[in-house]
Amino acid sequence: MLKGIFKRDEEENPASSRERQIVIEGQAEEVEEAMHLLSEKDSEDLDETMEEINAAVRKAARTTLQDIRMMEEGRCPSCGHKTRQFLFTSVCAGCGWFSFISPEEGKSIIHLKTGNNIECGTTFDTQGGYILGITDGVVRAKVSKDNVQHIEYVWSDEEIEKKRTARAREQAGICSWCEKNLTLAEEDVIVAYAAFGNYQDRYVFCSKHCSEAFQGQYPVRVHKNCYNRPCPDCDLCIKKYSGEDETLLRQLQTVDE
Repeated sequence: MLKGIFKRDEEENPASSRERQIVIEGQAEEVEEAMHLLSEKDSEDLDETMEEINAAVRKAARTTLQDIRMMEEGRCPSCGHKTRQFLFTSVCAGCGWFSFISPEEGKSIIHLKTGNNIECGTTFDTQGGYILGITDGVVRAKVSKDNVQHIEYVWSDEEIEKKRTARAREQAGICSWCEKNLTLAEEDVIVAYAAFGNYQDRYVFCSKHCSEAFQGQYPVRVHKNCYNRPCPDCDLCIKKYSGEDETLLRQLQTVDE
């Protein structure tokens, strides 16, 4: 029965099927027994349970999208206040919420109160009162929080430099085509909004040449016509920005003339 209910989703989304196999590994018999007990007395109980499960999954998906969107806007998903952005961490001064990532190229070191250390690739702080040390996708250590003095994150110089470069590109402004610092631009900066998929993105160019080169390399689907259609009058994508940029509107007016 378990296989029959999950079969459709496995066919439509093989990646999701693989993830579920890992999550429920060793629990298949328990799930099968629970579903059998529900259907044995009344099949409506099983149908109702599955509907509740699907509703819970949809609710969780909406919450996840909302949290991601809040973080994209630089706001705390817990209280909505603006967060402070650091290289690998976001912190909310309003409620204390924070989010950080562990080194991918470096390592994490769990310092114990006994004076011993445990090195691992990354760590996870669990609700059960334990710190999990993970290396190469495998849990190598499970340490009680009571025994932990502090956790040290050792970033590689290359990883820090890549992050600093990305941050500089976001804050100072880098041409989306030639990657020249916009402060060195000899012409007026040109801004364009385009949606290559469902979501709109903002692109900035240091010259008309770079703007035209970008558009030639990345033509947008004809029905969207992002390069020549004003964003405020269009609803063909999910907008991240209003699209009301003076340089873009000036370009559009020139085209219309």
